[in-house]
Amino acid sequence: MRKCLGLLLTGCVGILFSACARAAMGPGAGAGEENGAESVVRREARLLSMVDQRQADTLLVDALLRDGDAGRRARTALAIGQVRMKARYPVLRQLLVDGDTSIAANAAYALGIGKDTAALVMLARAVAGAPDPVAREAAWSLGEIGEPARTVLTVALGEGQARPLVSSTAAQRAPAVRAALLLATVKLRPAPIPLVTPWLADTSAEVVRAAAYVIGRLRAPAGARAVMTVRAHRDEEVRQHVARALTRATVGDSLATPAREALRVLVRDSSERVRVNAARSLASFGPAVADQVDPLFRDPAANVRVAIAEVAGEPLGKDLARWQRAWNADTALAVRRLLLGQARRLDVNLAPEIETEWSGNTDWQYRVAAVAAVDRESAAARRDTAVAIRLLADRDPRVQRAARMRLGRRDSTANGAANAAGGANARSTTPQPRPLADYEALVRRYVLNSTPTRAFIDTDRGTITLELFGREAPLVVEAFVRLAQNGTYRNTWFHRVVPNFVVQDGDASGDGSGASGFTLRESWTRKRHERGCLGLATSGPDTGGSQYYLCHSSQPHLDGGYTVFGRVIDGYEVMDRIVQGDRMLRVRVP
Repeated sequence: MRKCLGLLLTGCVGILFSACARAAMGPGAGAGEENGAESVVRREARLLSMVDQRQADTLLVDALLRDGDAGRRARTALAIGQVRMKARYPVLRQLLVDGDTSIAANAAYALGIGKDTAALVMLARAVAGAPDPVAREAAWSLGEIGEPARTVLTVALGEGQARPLVSSTAAQRAPAVRAALLLATVKLRPAPIPLVTPWLADTSAEVVRAAAYVIGRLRAPAGARAVMTVRAHRDEEVRQHVARALTRATVGDSLATPAREALRVLVRDSSERVRVNAARSLASFGPAVADQVDPLFRDPAANVRVAIAEVAGEPLGKDLARWQRAWNADTALAVRRLLLGQARRLDVNLAPEIETEWSGNTDWQYRVAAVAAVDRESAAARRDTAVAIRLLADRDPRVQRAARMRLGRRDSTANGAANAAGGANARSTTPQPRPLADYEALVRRYVLNSTPTRAFIDTDRGTITLELFGREAPLVVEAFVRLAQNGTYRNTWFHRVVPNFVVQDGDASGDGSGASGFTLRESWTRKRHERGCLGLATSGPDTGGSQYYLCHSSQPHLDGGYTVFGRVIDGYEVMDRIVQGDRMLRVRVP
């Protein structure tokens, strides 16, 4: 079986990728005629409605796949995956060899959304011989299919070959395809780390980045020694992944000394995103690195200081003098609330009575922080609990909610638990049906309009300029624009900022607990979670609403799980400076 797949991957498959798929669609394929008098806008609107309601319309899909417009056929191929129309998966497999790469690439991506194991052979052929955009999506889909695709992925990366960087299928492909094959292995358990590490020597930074990401994301001990060889790589993102990988648990005893030496350099890197990751990993070595950690509390980048405050308990232990120095180094609430929480869990008597002081502050965020510092297991539990009990009667519902949660009392106003990626609270409900005229308006405004939509996020730190992907995700973009124009996105707080991960906003309540009053489904597209992407926050399937996030750095593991509906085109430095609790003044859409 393995030998056959190897031949399949490396054989002459170019003939399979000629412009033949449309002929396979049957009589009328490629015709530009419409069904009766139905307009292009009406048919696009029906397709958008089908995707929004997740209700398959096979007659419509079959008709659009015969449409003369390649863009329409490509959108229809993607819709098959979005609605999970299993009866049309065989058609998607045929479309992998379409002469139009946008159609074939969308078909490959859609098969990954549907996790179609029956497509393994065709996806393997695409990885080996399809045009680069198609092969890249085919590699991603193999990762989504997971374990059934292990052999295809490992053979493509050179399993059993002495020189995989020269003779493997991956070696014959463009860097984007090689990188996609490597990233796909992160979904395998266990990941084939011995096949990933050789690619750290690739001449393409994109490929090295992907290999380092897999090792860093999984914190794979088998890759620790190899990933340290690229710790000084010219590519900033490679260094980020190296820094992330070198935790105490990953490197073990044998590599602890060289790992600490590498981190000693990385915490002084010119990139604050590298320093964020290095700070977290360095802290995992405990009190032995306390002297190296101390300067991080005075780092010029606020989110580096936040990152080290999140894990301060590990290196500072119960050394009150060090805790006091860290406390005095930064007066920002975003840092101090984290330090206080860590100190209270360790019964370190840092800033006695500060909870009482904060509980009387006129700023609700300080009062919430006073509650958050409460630790029912600490030596000062009686005093801390008294603070939380008193704040149960606070005039601000956000403070009341925090007090209830800290005391272990059910919060009747909560709408759902925040998850690790989007972290949005929303009710899981089916989007309400809309008149077809609404979808027609969206088609005219976004799908058939090539003019890009711009948006501007004004913050206390400056302005972030966005390009919105209206053609790819019209339903989500329309909701974002509507909320901006009706004033929902005005005078709110960035309630969730995870250094070198996401900046999140869009909740009118300011603490992430509010519901939007409507629900959006995911609009999966081929847009990736790259640095500066704009995504729809959710807390599970079909729970999108008003909350959105911006990514500090690439997050490939989120691809296919969340909707990317825009990107930052100016103001990256503003995005990087935002910390939790900063104010978002408004979102403007001209």
